Amino acid sequence: MIMDAERVKREKDSYDSGDVWRASDKINRRFHHVFECPNSQRAENYYISTIEKSAAGKDLLDYGCYNGWMVKRYADLGTRKITGIDISDVAIQQAIKDYGHLATFYAADAHRMPFPDNSFDVIVGRSIIHHLDFEIALHEISRTLRPGGRAIFMEPLRDNPAAKLFRRLTPKARTRDEAPLSRKQIQIADKLFGSAEHRFFNLISTPVAMATSLTRMHGNNLLLRVTDGIDMNLSTSPVKYWMRQVVLVWQKQ
Repeated sequence: MIMDAERVKREKDSYDSGDVWRASDKINRRFHHVFECPNSQRAENYYISTIEKSAAGKDLLDYGCYNGWMVKRYADLGTRKITGIDISDVAIQQAIKDYGHLATFYAADAHRMPFPDNSFDVIVGRSIIHHLDFEIALHEISRTLRPGGRAIFMEPLRDNPAAKLFRRLTPKARTRDEAPLSRKQIQIADKLFGSAEHRFFNLISTPVAMATSLTRMHGNNLLLRVTDGIDMNLSTSPVKYWMRQVVLVWQKQ
């Protein structure tokens, strides 16, 4: 499989300049209830607890680590060794400065990682795969993951109605090539790894959280607690692929 070099360069330039990160962070702060609401916190807790069960005493790769902001949390889970990789030279320099005592970092293309086959027990990432060529990235993750190892990712989904509108209204907060994951892509990856266990979050809670972010209500308000219960029920229904995000858990056979 051949990677588009221009795509890689565009992604690198977008984050080395910092413009996309700043624009995204500004919007996230404005609509902070989307990330603070109970259903989003449920997703966060599931992501971390799944890593904890898989990574204690193991070698972990933080795939798309950016400036290493999650490394301390992964280290606290009892991992044996942490490695981080990201396309941004600027971000990796910051990661080495702040967290070099906890992990080894590489500035490199995630489509062609500088690691041998079967290098890691666990590979994790947050909102990274949808920035990449999906098929190439998944094969590279599979290549460097040891048999029996787990790949654990938190990613946005393509078909969430509120998120679709939000993306159209905020083009500066994302790169040209990123595209949230589709049902078909996830099903292709499930076949590649051979074992999958995913959980879906944020359907009704997303538009409600966007609205309550514009008020003086807190992120754990009554409306968002009610939508948490609704979303829990919907997460196992046929509409689960319409939700805003998914925690993907694959195990290499």
